Amino acid sequence: MLWLQPFELQLDAVFEEAKQKVAHFPKPLNELGLTYLAKFDIRQKHSTKNYVCYLLPFWIADTLQAHPASNLHSTTVPVSRSVSSLQSLPELSHRMGVANIFCMLHFFIQDDLMDTPNLPADQLHDLIPLSQLFWNEFVSICGENLGDHSLFWSYYKQFLAQWASAVYNEAESDYLFQQPEMIAGKVSPLKISLIAMLLQSDRMDMLPDLLHQLDQALIVLQMNDDLTDWEEDMVERNYNCLLAFIRHEAVEQKQALFTDKVTPTQVQQAIYDQDVLQRYAQYAESSFTEEPSSFGSESLIAFRNYLITQLYQAASSVNDARNTLLQGSLLYYIQKDLTSS
Repeated sequence: MLWLQPFELQLDAVFEEAKQKVAHFPKPLNELGLTYLAKFDIRQKHSTKNYVCYLLPFWIADTLQAHPASNLHSTTVPVSRSVSSLQSLPELSHRMGVANIFCMLHFFIQDDLMDTPNLPADQLHDLIPLSQLFWNEFVSICGENLGDHSLFWSYYKQFLAQWASAVYNEAESDYLFQQPEMIAGKVSPLKISLIAMLLQSDRMDMLPDLLHQLDQALIVLQMNDDLTDWEEDMVERNYNCLLAFIRHEAVEQKQALFTDKVTPTQVQQAIYDQDVLQRYAQYAESSFTEEPSSFGSESLIAFRNYLITQLYQAASSVNDARNTLLQGSLLYYIQKDLTSS
């Protein structure tokens, strides 16, 4: 895969450095941290993979190399040279790759804390200080590379505010159809690394296109995740794109009100009897595949397209399973008729 295989050596290096940093946490948080990190370590066979978090800096580095600044190029915002001396793209992408691992770990813990209100006290005792140590590493790396660059820290505050607003308001909103950018907003802290890459490379002119492509990929990624999480999200009252899509269709067909909540039976009927996953995939493809106006990230676009293909494959898998069941039922009745004749 274009978006993964060329970067496997770099990923090994960033996870190894992250592991070394966690090993130096105060005891016993270092052991707890290493155990938590292992759950997401791409080098571990059964780990949870969150590719976009640690691959984004390498994708952006590739994009910067593919679109070198011309003599006519000028940044939309002047870039201060008072920050640390400009680094090579491989060095910068490695540093921000490590930073994004810590960003990912911190916000995964935040999600767990919000989604599990009755978390046992001993787990809270472990997770809250561990989360803070992860975030300290992220901020430290950003500070080492961006110093007191006011524009960077302005975006830093903006993206954290976007995250807070997106997760706080999701239960009462219809993000997929009314504010799809808020779906990407739930992962806004990831965008901080994009700002770091562009500022250090003096290429803030690329920001609008790259932000738009990243948002598209993040939205379709969430649409994929929500295929498997819908039952859990229904119980926890989290926003879920698939549930929103099914409700939207019911409202369009005047079979439900916007304020109505879909039931597990409605979801199962929509998935297994009404081909909703095919329409869900078509909606993702028609709504979130706009091509960039100037600067395209080949890896980001390939990742987004891979995710859309995954949606179509999920729809095909349901159809294949249903057809197999229908064929099996038909064969059963044919054999029954032959036996009785």
